Amino acid sequence: MIIFLYGPDTFRSHRKLEELKAKFIKEVDKSALNIEILDGVDLEPAEFEKAVSTPPFLAKKRLVIIKNLITKNKGQKIQKEILTTLEKPNLTDTIIIFWEGEVGTPTKSRSKTAGQRSQSLLNRLKQEKYAQEFNLLTESELQRFIQAETKNQGIKIESPAIRLLANLVGNDLWQLNNEIQKLSAFAKNQPITTTQIAELVKTKIDENIFNLTDALGQKNKSLALKLVADQLANGMMPTELLSKITWQFKNLLLVKDFVQENGQGYPPSRLTYQLGLHPFVIKKTMSQVSQHQLPTLKKIYRQLLKIDRQIKTSQINPEVLFDLLIVKD
Repeated sequence: MIIFLYGPDTFRSHRKLEELKAKFIKEVDKSALNIEILDGVDLEPAEFEKAVSTPPFLAKKRLVIIKNLITKNKGQKIQKEILTTLEKPNLTDTIIIFWEGEVGTPTKSRSKTAGQRSQSLLNRLKQEKYAQEFNLLTESELQRFIQAETKNQGIKIESPAIRLLANLVGNDLWQLNNEIQKLSAFAKNQPITTTQIAELVKTKIDENIFNLTDALGQKNKSLALKLVADQLANGMMPTELLSKITWQFKNLLLVKDFVQENGQGYPPSRLTYQLGLHPFVIKKTMSQVSQHQLPTLKKIYRQLLKIDRQIKTSQINPEVLFDLLIVKD
């Protein structure tokens, strides 16, 4: 059996991996002697073949876990050799789990041949019956995740506080899990409010995203292109950058629509409660709304959703999609 867990949401994929390990220990091998974990970064073909071909010891199955092979291993032969090994008929006694973070188009620094090998193994694993992709949660999914996690921790939390927590931390579920545990220790059976969230939660608000949306609002295309290129060059994954940009344009839409309906006389604290946004985000967003018209914001937001679909379903270079968004704006 081959299981493939992958995608940018490494928190949920890693949680799934731990669940599978726990299930194996409970149902197959309580001693855990038949579990082997391999670091894909430096993995050699012979090491992989030995691990998956070794018969189980006093159990019906072995469990072999390989982490970050496709995204991290720079070996010239490993991908091809593993593809060959996976076709061998003597692997029926081994459960193999490949765990990866975000996988996709090979980076420019890698050779075309290496990229083709990587994609061949990736495509092979994606076709497995037990392949599961963990994409970043949507806004509504993120709020449901917070609601479920706080319930599991025995925390009562107000609905505006859920929205604010989602906006402050975003799709970083590793940090979100830490923040929920911190809130659990603080709560003491009292409902968590927006005030407590603003005071206790460490925000991941990115000043560069405000600068980027500022540049787009001012039609400064050269600066916007540079800011996008800088973020990608510094290692930010395209889906993460897109999530941040979409997050701020959603904020712009919320604030712009609220201001047009109710005027600009509301204090930031009131907007924080009404919209579930941090006061700092309210302040930065209010300074930008005058640069955008509501129809334009809606158009850009639709384009961002389209780019999200294209990144996930096509082989188009994400940098090209970002550049097209900026040039067409």
